[in-house]
Amino acid sequence: MSENKSITQRELQILNWIKQNPLISQAELAKLANISRSSAAVHISNLMKKGYLRGKGYIISPKNSVAIIGGINFDILGAAERKINPKTSNPGRIRHAIGGLGRNIALNLVKLGVPNYFITVYGNDAEGEMFKQDALKNGMDITYAKQLFNAHTSNYLYLNEASGERFVGLDDMKIFDKLTPEFLTTRLTPVQNSEIVGVDANLPEETLKWLTQNYSGPIFAKAVSLNKTLRFMPILDKIDTLVINSIEVLTLTGITANDERSARYSAEKLFDLGIKNLLIYIDEKGVLYGNRSQLSFLPEPATAINNTNGCGAAATASLIQSRLQHLSFEETAKNAATALYLTAGSYDPVNDELSIELINETKRTFY
Repeated sequence: MSENKSITQRELQILNWIKQNPLISQAELAKLANISRSSAAVHISNLMKKGYLRGKGYIISPKNSVAIIGGINFDILGAAERKINPKTSNPGRIRHAIGGLGRNIALNLVKLGVPNYFITVYGNDAEGEMFKQDALKNGMDITYAKQLFNAHTSNYLYLNEASGERFVGLDDMKIFDKLTPEFLTTRLTPVQNSEIVGVDANLPEETLKWLTQNYSGPIFAKAVSLNKTLRFMPILDKIDTLVINSIEVLTLTGITANDERSARYSAEKLFDLGIKNLLIYIDEKGVLYGNRSQLSFLPEPATAINNTNGCGAAATASLIQSRLQHLSFEETAKNAATALYLTAGSYDPVNDELSIELINETKRTFY
């Protein structure tokens, strides 16, 4: 039956919620709409009669090749115009954006043509509603994400120097404690059916351990923050590919990676700890990518660096896309570094122009 019958505003509202989360219950819909459960059932019945919904599952999503499990944040960025003086007001730009490491990886994958499920939790607040609308606009599949009632969507406030380097960050991310093994157990089928699973360090340590015990495919992991990066330590030998910056490397290895030589030394230490593949990015220096057999260092190209937040997510997405396409070692390294620096040139955590075509065109000038 075609979707050509008239639909009320309330029915349209409920239909949009179901499109965002086909697993949503009638009770959850009733809470969102501030109506009784029986009224929600009537609206759903009407949508079925009109042909907008079919059966109890409402909507059947296509099988995706990748599952990304991680965080979604509401980002507030302050970008200074010159070196920050912490004792006074500093001129600069303030931007608001939907971000979050897991979300950024998932969205970058969409831009690179890789369908994926983004599995996360977010709040029943203004930021949560913004995330749902943003996901819908960008074609993200959040079928297995969950909106939690009486919870606040994660927020991340950070200040960058004029160089784009992080000066300070403050996060309010307690909601990610809800990303428990019990939560993922109800989403185990799409996870186990994925060719690759991507995670970030926002997941609790017990959840990361549980994932390695219940998923046998390659896990791509992106470190985030010094304290959270330590959550990867017990499962380093279970991670296929780790993406990490020079500051986070220090947390795992005790080595300061501030140039190519020290980055290679850090890489060897991580290989000893069980990591199979690795990408380390060093501000103002470059990117080291490889494995125990081969390592390649790609220097930072002569390009604008406006915001380093989101760089690692872009590199992670590119590495996943390259693996799925069985690209060569050299192309994988160049694509990841190019995606990273294209994102650094944007003030947003995801470069809206990112695409396979742009990466292929730009890497010729970078490398």
